[in-house]
Amino acid sequence: MAESKAAWDQVGEDFRALGRQVKQHYDQRERPQATESQEATGQGQGAEGQPAADRRKVDDALQKLTEALDQAFSALGDAVRDPQVGEQTRKAAGSLSDALTATFAEASERFRKK
Repeated sequence: MAESKAAWDQVGEDFRALGRQVKQHYDQRERPQATESQEATGQGQGAEGQPAADRRKVDDALQKLTEALDQAFSALGDAVRDPQVGEQTRKAAGSLSDALTATFAEASERFRKK
């Protein structure tokens, strides 16, 4: 039991390290600046202009979401091409494999004892 726990602890550590590396790539990406139309959205709207203003708010929110997803996937793409991230990915995958092997070996041993 101790062997598989240690193996799973290592999996957690390796995937956290991988997550930090991907986050670092994301944090290094340049953020787009808001446009004038995005900054002016929803200002000074009366009751008659409310549906159009709501539509603009939804459109702007979707645009911001699209930009955020684009940044996230671009950062992930950059991270994938980084040799250090590739090494950490291999290490995390190896840890996962080791943990699964240890877990199945311990489970098999328990079944044999019964």
